[in-house]
Amino acid sequence: MTLFFLDHHNTTDALPYPRVLRLDGEVASNGIQLHPGSAGNANQQALEQALNHALQRSAPGARAKAQETTFQLHPEHNKGPLNASTTLNIHIPNESQSLNSQPLNAPAVSLLNILRGPNAGTTFPISRGRTSLGRAALTARGGDQPHHIHLQDPFLKPVHGSFYADSSGIRWIEKHPATSGGSEKMQGSKKVQGSMRGQNAEPYILHWNEPFRLGSSLCVLTSPSTDGEHTAQKASVTAATPGSSSDSSSDSSSGEPVQTLAPLGNTSNPFEPVGVNPPVPRKLKQILLSVCLPIVVGLIIALATGMWFLLLMSAASSLLMLLHFFGGQAESRAASQQTHQAALQEKERALALPTAGDLAISGPSALHDAAYLAIVLGCGPRHPYLRGRNLPLGALEKQDAPHYLPLPTPALGHYLKLEEAHLRAYLVQLVAGYPGSMHILLGSADSAGQQRTNRLMQTLAVVPGVSVHCLPGVQQEKYLQALQSSLQSELSASCPPLILMPQQASAIYAPLLTSLTSEAVAESSQSRAFTSPREQKVNAPALCVLDSAEGDSSAHAPGALFGAAWVECASEGSHHQSIRYRAQGYAAPPVQPIEGVYQVHPLACEGLCQHADGLSVKAFCAALENLYRAGCEQEQSALSEAQVHQSAHLFSSLQSQSARQRNRADDMAVESVLQRWSAQCYASDIRCYLGVSSGGSLNIGLSEHGPHWLLGGTTGAGKSQLLRSLVLSAALRYPPERLGLILVDFKGSAGLGPLAQLPHALSVLSNFDVSAVERALEFLRADIHRREVDLQALGVNSYRDYLASCQAAGTTPRYPELLIVVDEFRMLIDSMPDAMAELMRIATIGRSLGLHLVLATQRPQGAISQDIRANIATSICLRVASAQDSYNLLEHESAAYISAAHPGAGYVRLPDGRSLPFRAPLVDAVPSSSDARPVQVLRLEEGGWRELTATSAIQKGSRNEDELLIRSAQQIRTLYEREYAPRSLQKNVVVQGEYCPIPPELPENTLLPVLEAPVSEPVAYGIDRAATPQEPADSGAASEGYLLGELEIARYGVRRPISWSGQQALALLAQSADRAPMLYGLLAQAFAARTPVVLLTSDGSLYRDLEPYAGAFEALVGAQELSHLRFCLEELRTPNLWGAEASTRPLIVVDGLDTWLESLVRQPDTENLLYDLLSQGCRRGYSVAFTSALNPRGRFAAAAHSTLLSRRFLDADLMRSTSKDYPTPAQSHYCVEGAINEELIGDQPLSASILSPCVAGFQELVQVLQGNATSASKGSDTRPGTLLRQFPEYYRMPSTEYVTAAHATCNPRGAKLLVAFDRGQMPVWLSAPAGAVVPVQGSRSAGKSTLLESIAQLNPQLSTLVLEGSGGTMDEPPSVEHTRALLDSVKNPARTLVFIDDLQYLSPAVQQLLLERRGEFRAMLVAYTPWPRRASSPLLAALMGCSRALLLAPASLADADMCTVTALPLDRFTQGEQPAGRLVVMDGASVCAAQVPLALATATQAVTATQKVPVAV
Repeated sequence: MTLFFLDHHNTTDALPYPRVLRLDGEVASNGIQLHPGSAGNANQQALEQALNHALQRSAPGARAKAQETTFQLHPEHNKGPLNASTTLNIHIPNESQSLNSQPLNAPAVSLLNILRGPNAGTTFPISRGRTSLGRAALTARGGDQPHHIHLQDPFLKPVHGSFYADSSGIRWIEKHPATSGGSEKMQGSKKVQGSMRGQNAEPYILHWNEPFRLGSSLCVLTSPSTDGEHTAQKASVTAATPGSSSDSSSDSSSGEPVQTLAPLGNTSNPFEPVGVNPPVPRKLKQILLSVCLPIVVGLIIALATGMWFLLLMSAASSLLMLLHFFGGQAESRAASQQTHQAALQEKERALALPTAGDLAISGPSALHDAAYLAIVLGCGPRHPYLRGRNLPLGALEKQDAPHYLPLPTPALGHYLKLEEAHLRAYLVQLVAGYPGSMHILLGSADSAGQQRTNRLMQTLAVVPGVSVHCLPGVQQEKYLQALQSSLQSELSASCPPLILMPQQASAIYAPLLTSLTSEAVAESSQSRAFTSPREQKVNAPALCVLDSAEGDSSAHAPGALFGAAWVECASEGSHHQSIRYRAQGYAAPPVQPIEGVYQVHPLACEGLCQHADGLSVKAFCAALENLYRAGCEQEQSALSEAQVHQSAHLFSSLQSQSARQRNRADDMAVESVLQRWSAQCYASDIRCYLGVSSGGSLNIGLSEHGPHWLLGGTTGAGKSQLLRSLVLSAALRYPPERLGLILVDFKGSAGLGPLAQLPHALSVLSNFDVSAVERALEFLRADIHRREVDLQALGVNSYRDYLASCQAAGTTPRYPELLIVVDEFRMLIDSMPDAMAELMRIATIGRSLGLHLVLATQRPQGAISQDIRANIATSICLRVASAQDSYNLLEHESAAYISAAHPGAGYVRLPDGRSLPFRAPLVDAVPSSSDARPVQVLRLEEGGWRELTATSAIQKGSRNEDELLIRSAQQIRTLYEREYAPRSLQKNVVVQGEYCPIPPELPENTLLPVLEAPVSEPVAYGIDRAATPQEPADSGAASEGYLLGELEIARYGVRRPISWSGQQALALLAQSADRAPMLYGLLAQAFAARTPVVLLTSDGSLYRDLEPYAGAFEALVGAQELSHLRFCLEELRTPNLWGAEASTRPLIVVDGLDTWLESLVRQPDTENLLYDLLSQGCRRGYSVAFTSALNPRGRFAAAAHSTLLSRRFLDADLMRSTSKDYPTPAQSHYCVEGAINEELIGDQPLSASILSPCVAGFQELVQVLQGNATSASKGSDTRPGTLLRQFPEYYRMPSTEYVTAAHATCNPRGAKLLVAFDRGQMPVWLSAPAGAVVPVQGSRSAGKSTLLESIAQLNPQLSTLVLEGSGGTMDEPPSVEHTRALLDSVKNPARTLVFIDDLQYLSPAVQQLLLERRGEFRAMLVAYTPWPRRASSPLLAALMGCSRALLLAPASLADADMCTVTALPLDRFTQGEQPAGRLVVMDGASVCAAQVPLALATATQAVTATQKVPVAV
């Protein structure tokens, strides 16, 4: 609430003008309390009482009528009896107040209203009996107060006459009338002149509402019960009519008809001369010459020739000319009458102009019918304003008519040196008639006169549209800069602002005026500049300067202030009763056409107004009161276009204003939002608050005025604020299940970003990204299709029928009405023409499905195509940069001339063709009753507005409007989640999934389910769960297998977590660095599920990172381990290698397929095995996944059923990257092709979907591995198997107890020899019958001696005999005799093993001896290093082709030429090499790899070494 008052407390004779008080806020229950000493100690209590009384009468809760609103606050003593002079000059207010102001309490029988003259606007009561009138102020005689009316009119006598009121009427008798003047009664054709020579003139009867003139004042008598507005209207019409009829009646008495006027210009425009074209007048000299010349010529010829008949003919010719002359007299009288009639018409037009007295009596209603506004100075003799051919301008007499000036314009300013009463009359007309904003610039007052002038101009602040700027004492430069910025923003308005300032302040504000007018572009035609301020297109303010009436004109140079011409007005006369005005700096308007046309133009602006109008202080305050009340009434009634655009208001004030303003029954307070949501759940239309219009609040409906809207406005026009108002008002009225919002803001969420917290906001696009826009459009297309299918299934044809069916069934609507708001959609057109076409297609299809578009742009020109026009029903246009932009939206140019000082002002073109002005609110926060501001009283003083209240208004804090709006949106969401949503769930038995037509952008990656939480049932965005059968949660796709991430198919509206069950091969095409996080995530999930994992990686860095944790894998194969790779591939050909009873399918990952294929170019068998694993592994019970940095070639390209492709891989793939239909993922996302998509959408066409991968870091994988190791240490059977594991580099020698137990379990008969251990650390036995000779072949340092020592320790039940071929300690090979002696020295040969080391050094004879005696011993093991001539060895020749042998680290089959083996075992390598002690044990058909354990050095180590006792074979 904002109210203005005129405070008459502390007014004096030196400063009679009241102070202006402004009240802002809501009145508290305890009323207003002023700050101590703020309003003066003497009058503070009286002012408080007056303000509280005025607020009670003004009814702040429900606005009362303007006539009942108290405006002027008078002191207490003014309510009692007054002295004579004050009482008789009191102004009678407009409302029906007591007229008993005279001392004898005599009732008033009539009211005397002064319409024109020095006392214009005042009203005096006429009581029964005699009431005198004159310019003298009579004093009391004998204590009696005389009945006297005091008028300050110098043309009146001290006692000019008297009114006599009795039962017969009111009579006027003039005292000592003059012979040439006196009182004139303008009624009909009568003109009363004083001609009596006695003491008093003859009395004349006066009638109500018939004007008459007393001196220079125009007066009228009215009934005491008649309101001022009715009085002024009747008086103005009557005053204009008698003057013309009185003069015309005398001229029409001749009985000649009056000719119809044929005007040349616009007769209704007072600034255009009245056009008249009388006939050409007859000249007397030409008539006399034409009459006399024929007679003279005829006489001369007759005398010369004697032919007198010629004289007779000449006389006849002269007679004819004389008859023609008398006929021309009638034409001359008709021409004179026509000219006189035009002069009367011009006078009537001038009399119809509203005056200052009209404003004081009737208020601005006198301006309603005025098509052209002017400032009437008064009345006086002047030439009529006529234009035409053959005008006798010199013969025209001056007529007593109003003198008037055009309103100030940028091309014609006003410079005033007026007497104070004249100045008051001028200012009242100026503020009432100027159509634009008005700024009063005040400076410091150096004298009492300047202080009085400043106080007078400050009083104008109560008028709507007037701003008073007082220069502060400090920071003046900063204040002037802010003022300049504010004024400069208003220069673009249709009507430029008006600057009014006193002359003494010109030195301060001169730089400001210079900067404002420096860029002004003047019109070429000056006459056009003077027509009306609205027609000005000059980018400069209008200027009006006030100077003292007694000042010296030579002391000031007004030309330096005005950028163009100006009109100087100065009061003249002995009593300052006249005003002389003259224009400076421009030529008179030219005559069109020039030849033969004469004119007296009103814009010549030069003349003397003999009887100038003036206003008293009381009449001046009464006029301001009328203007203010008219502004209050205009808020209740239809506002004008300019008033609508000036109606600035806050969105947070809508709740408080709704109770006071008419036509606003809606309440948007946040406290009642739940009740509105419950009531509007099934509303037939969505209505949004647009702003204030001429009829009050303006709400437009999406269906009634839709379905789609177009909004245009340049930068700073308030486009974002309007969008916020539309969205927020709809969200406060309708629940989220009735209204859904999709906000697209390409300005980085600067405009619509704070509204993202609303529960209605389903999607927010804040950045301009081509892929994001395409994705949103595809989701919208899918939502439209889904709506069509569901509505057809329900048997309804439109969204309105769908709402009706939901209301009938009592269910909550599944699909809300979608409002899609696109800010800066011009960027969409320029960058994505196809997207705009798609948007228009959605607009066309979605009309009946509840989809609505609001498209906003800065430059409508060029962006509005025929497709847009065909789908847009309502166009909203704020201030635009050009007239063409305005015409494109509204089909008129008005929006191009909206002031930049009015953000949010604009026009709306409705579907029925109407164009309405409006002003959108500034959206600061949601309305709330808790934010009501207490009243704040401010008074306008010399330094500006000063607060008088004890406490300041409550401020909303230092937060800006965005922060307040975000907080408000969060408050609405909290109310929805805590109170409204649970209540809705209780009403609906079937709980439906969340509706989200455009889900948020995919996250950069998806967290591991094992680290975050167990994987729940996948959420399908936009899919109706009630209509779609769902599997149980424990059997969903996301609860089994491996979570790949969150998958999105925008074209079909699919968004859900996706898992890989492992039943089909999966390919991951990405570079090593890109695929590592996803590979870690896959491995982490497998290890967390205790799944056997086989990793075949060609990436050396990955292998090095995982090598310390190789024990957790079933197999970890690197790039250099091709043999072990082949071994694993061959083993994996076996179905269900880990047993059919395994709970999970083993995971086999082939990492770096492209590198593996390069390494296997020369090993086609291994490549075949690899392809067999990839293509058939899933059928054998394995989960097979492979990765590659390149496209798989050949047959490997079809090995995978589903393929994941990274962004970098797609950029390198020309076929996919150049495809128009192929999606472009983010840098961290993947595209998905193949069977995964088919599981979701069936056989629908699709190139690829987008996946946000489930990734993990290396440390997360390590944490999972460490957790598994901890579980294994606690006894759980989680150790990986050894089916595919490589040999360790060495084994330790088992303890004696273990060896004894192994022989007892596996070799009870002693028919076998324990020679080594296999990959599973199980004993390797060699069948050795009695007398068997087993060759032990190995290269140098292969571990032959260690093998023999280990065999001796592994078979402790047998004795050993070692025969060294190199001689050992003897330094020479043993001889036959020595060998024979050694063999003979064995006590129990049947249980003795003979070890022959370095066979190549023994002589053939010794070898032959050993061969001969081999049957005596348990077994004989012959170790040797192959030499070239080994075929000559008798012992080896006998062993050639044997079926038992021990081969140490054989490189190929060539090293096994002694045996009948066809292939060596592939698992004999460790990291691609055969360490010392690695051997191949051949025992008949069995060929296996084994590792020789290291022999124990001491018995203590043999006791402490323990191994698991193997089970019997």
